Amino acid sequence: MTYSLLLDTPRLTLVGTDDISLVQLNDYFQGNYQHLLQSGGFIPTTETQVRALLDNWQILVSRDTEVRLFLILDENIIGIIGISNMARSAFQAAFLGYNIAQAEQGKGYMTEALTVTIELAFGPLNLHRLMANYRPANLASGRVLEKLGFEREGFARDYLMVNGRWEDHILTALTNPHWTPNPT
Repeated sequence: MTYSLLLDTPRLTLVGTDDISLVQLNDYFQGNYQHLLQSGGFIPTTETQVRALLDNWQILVSRDTEVRLFLILDENIIGIIGISNMARSAFQAAFLGYNIAQAEQGKGYMTEALTVTIELAFGPLNLHRLMANYRPANLASGRVLEKLGFEREGFARDYLMVNGRWEDHILTALTNPHWTPNPT
């Protein structure tokens, strides 16, 4: 399934992988490289790497295992949200990951964007559970998830590679109280 998304919040537009340019994405990564190193995962440093990452995201989206959203403010990407590793069948769950430009932290943009992302996940995507995990030192991320109703479920030692080191994470999840099976 391909997603050409357009979600609006009071201050942002969220779009899918088909609705951003390589230049916008490259600018986001280049302008926030040092900051994003603390998020974990691969941070591309060249336009070739950015293209490969975008191509990979588009493949995962086409396989219906991921949704990737880009927070747009004044035509610039200021953040990225991923609903990834979507599992269907008896699980109906996915992981929620996100990052935001360093200059845009603390302005409420991510809470705003995640609110409509959860509506997408629990509405049209019909997921029952979203899991989001954060480093204990990332208090801002913990506050965002708490505001959105995520509940702490555990602690995972050496959970995710962040900037070359295995980092512990707090495990949280949110369940969809209105989930119903898709009619077949």
